[in-house]
Amino acid sequence: MNPGTLASGFWDNSNLDEWEIPFGLWIEEIVFWLTTHIKGFLEAVKWPVDQLLELIIDNLLQDWLPWPVVLLLFFLLGVTTRNFLVGLGSAAGLLVCGLLGNEYWDLTMETIGMIIVAVIICTVIGIPLGILAARIDAFWSRLRPVLDGMQVVHPFVYLLPIIFLFGVRRTPGVLATLVFALPPIVRLTNLGIRQVPADVVEAARAFGATETRILREVQMPLARPAIMAGLNQTLLLSLSMVGIVAIIAGGGLGKPILTALNTADIPIGASAGAGLYFVGVLLDRISQPENGRDRRSLFARIRVAWSTRADPAVPAVPGVQAEPETPVVTAVPTAPELTGSHRLGAAAVLTGGLLAAFASLLTWGNDAGLLSGYARFGDTDLPGAHSGVGATGGSWFGIALALVGLTVAFGGASTLWRPRIRERFITSGGAYLAAGLVLASLAVAYLTVSPRGENYSHGTGAWLALAGALIVLVGGGWTTLRGKYDDEPTRAGTREVASMVVLALFLAFAGASGSWILDQRSDAAQIAAELAAEAEGADQGGLAAEVLAEALAETRRVSVRGLDTDGPRIGYIILALTLATMAAVLGRLVRRHTVQRFLALMTFGLGCAIAAVGAAWIATFVRLATPALTPGASSFLVVIGGLIVAAMGWRTSNPR
Repeated sequence: MNPGTLASGFWDNSNLDEWEIPFGLWIEEIVFWLTTHIKGFLEAVKWPVDQLLELIIDNLLQDWLPWPVVLLLFFLLGVTTRNFLVGLGSAAGLLVCGLLGNEYWDLTMETIGMIIVAVIICTVIGIPLGILAARIDAFWSRLRPVLDGMQVVHPFVYLLPIIFLFGVRRTPGVLATLVFALPPIVRLTNLGIRQVPADVVEAARAFGATETRILREVQMPLARPAIMAGLNQTLLLSLSMVGIVAIIAGGGLGKPILTALNTADIPIGASAGAGLYFVGVLLDRISQPENGRDRRSLFARIRVAWSTRADPAVPAVPGVQAEPETPVVTAVPTAPELTGSHRLGAAAVLTGGLLAAFASLLTWGNDAGLLSGYARFGDTDLPGAHSGVGATGGSWFGIALALVGLTVAFGGASTLWRPRIRERFITSGGAYLAAGLVLASLAVAYLTVSPRGENYSHGTGAWLALAGALIVLVGGGWTTLRGKYDDEPTRAGTREVASMVVLALFLAFAGASGSWILDQRSDAAQIAAELAAEAEGADQGGLAAEVLAEALAETRRVSVRGLDTDGPRIGYIILALTLATMAAVLGRLVRRHTVQRFLALMTFGLGCAIAAVGAAWIATFVRLATPALTPGASSFLVVIGGLIVAAMGWRTSNPR
């Protein structure tokens, strides 16, 4: 080979194969050696993780504790670490995960258990490492590149050796999660301790405190916010590994997500994604207190308040006569004077609320199920009377109407007879008005639904409920118009009007064009008729069997829309509420503050009413639990849109 040819071959890219580094083979040999010679050590590493997972997931969350107890525990955890709202939101988020189905509840418990185990191990390892890194600079300089590598390298890279060393399933998944989630708590523990003011540490040393005591009583308490932030980030990174761990059969909510990705199954992916969302939100809220708030838990604040309920006794000084204490007169805020208009509005709200609640116990339908007729074939001809709270009667339309009616009745009674909370109900931002709109919308929506049974007739309870709702609506509107407010509502601007137009188009589409019922039930009678017609005259052999298989495989998929003549026609009430919302927003372009306030509260109430109708429709069909029949996507979209409208109305009516 001449020098020219050799020189030209040197610059050829394919020539790199001659200098190939067998890095993969080296790693393979190392892995084989480890699995052969340190099998006992690997089992020792897996054993505590296995035991924790079995204790927390298999025994505690899935077998020993029923779901109401789990909800209660997370409620108490949220109250203890944060506040009542966080506890309530945590329990509600888990409840939604359970309502997705029993399988999703078990997967949610498995996910939470894996995250708890990962966070416990990361905390036990990470905080001591962070303390050492903060106290010893040489240790931190050597630990930092390792942490950088753990964060920079993609989890798939070290997931492969973990599979070779520890196998598959959830224990190796937790070990992989540890590698990914450990760096934040180490870094932020180190950062928090290093950011403690040096003069504070020097002052502690000047008073003779040991280094251990300085760490325990000075540095760690002052570094607590940073450590909690690191714990929060570790928790969220552990949650983000759920989907990746599912690749090695790690279980949890990542399993249905992986299945949905492989099969393009939207319902499974959406349900699992919703479960992961609620789990992530509740764990984030529990683990990270808000800045600028009292970081003590509710029980700690109660304990401090109880211990300081009385002023400490001051010892007398010999020879000095104590001066008599001057009693301090504290001005007790007086409740606003009730005018005749306020009393009239409160009395109307009280009367209407009680009437609506009482009407829900009466007959709402006769000789058929109005709502259940769309869910069950047999309920289209169901003799007898059906009450407002029964599954074959008003169902959740009646139940929601009763609950809201009792609530506003309590408010009216409190306004009249409890002076200390009069002001709250008088200037409550249109609570009565919003409740009246919700009650009236629920009653009208029920009466608007087209019955499927020929013998159906409305009962007196539905009409009395509507009458009570109208009384509450009139009383709430009267009280709102006669109320006095210190602040002024913001005037509707171009941006708000444009946003409301978009929302109105969204709600109009969801209410009118979208599906309210998705029916995938097989019609046995229709299939039998088709089978008889197609099989007539056929041989008794393969043709009949083929026709039978095809007929039984057929599934009726019917999407019932909001304005369909053969549907419930509940879309009409959504369109009416949407048009009323648009009118309220456009009416706020006027300059009179009283009108602006009233219309802003109307917008809030109409949004609540839209969301209530959609939620009641969903809850009614969920209560019936008929296989292959579900409320359509429009009901869900209507709830979301109604809540957005309500939020916009509340914000503009309460600008502060």
